[in-house]
Amino acid sequence: MTETARLITLLPSADVDLARWLLARWGVPFREEPHAPVFHILALRCAGAGRMDSPLFLCGSDRFAGVDALVAGLDHRAPEPARVLPDPDRDPDLHAEVMALQHDLRWEMGMGTVRWAYHHFLRDRALVWDSFATGVPAWERLALRAGAYAPVRGRLIAALGLSDAVAADALETVRAGFDKVEARLADGRRYLCGDRLTLADLAFATSGGPMVLARGYGGHLPPLDTCPPDIRAVITDLRDRPAGRFIQRLYDEDRAPSAPSSARP
Repeated sequence: MTETARLITLLPSADVDLARWLLARWGVPFREEPHAPVFHILALRCAGAGRMDSPLFLCGSDRFAGVDALVAGLDHRAPEPARVLPDPDRDPDLHAEVMALQHDLRWEMGMGTVRWAYHHFLRDRALVWDSFATGVPAWERLALRAGAYAPVRGRLIAALGLSDAVAADALETVRAGFDKVEARLADGRRYLCGDRLTLADLAFATSGGPMVLARGYGGHLPPLDTCPPDIRAVITDLRDRPAGRFIQRLYDEDRAPSAPSSARP
């Protein structure tokens, strides 16, 4: 690939931050085109993609819709030390382990993160404003300020079925994900599968990052001291757990320096 790729994104998404991390790790230059929630659907359709195809990576004739397609298409092209999947021919069991764990962390625990975070953060526009509006097209930002924020918020609440009960269940799902990771880390290993960084580690870091307001997360998370006490209590508890510290270590030690970041006090 010789031309700079485009990455069309839903700005606060965990899978988007995973895509940013992967591309930086592989050394693939790209230009992110971030969009606010709901507005990103129009951007995807303008690119000839579907509403569920975020993040959409475009470079010349290459077109990858979503993280799974991105990994399948590009990981094997990267230099071996930068790859995030074990070789399926040389170590099929480890490859299968990584794939199963990353899927579980992204789609089980990750959806718990989405439901808990949106339920609580959407209550205060100031908590989500940076993650909705940073770097998006000017017309999207103006539309949000002019009145589109309320219907966008309503659509997110309806689409995710958010309620106090759903958020409570989501938090238990997140805690179960942390439990699963801590059971693996209990033997002193540095990474979740094998002896090197894999997609499973990145999946956990990005899916759990919003739950600890991880420094280095690219979705512009709010500073802890701006959050209400009930949210701060949950975040502080998860930060102090071994799995929470593991997330921050991955961002500190394994995230490419050029990756976008957000503040964490």
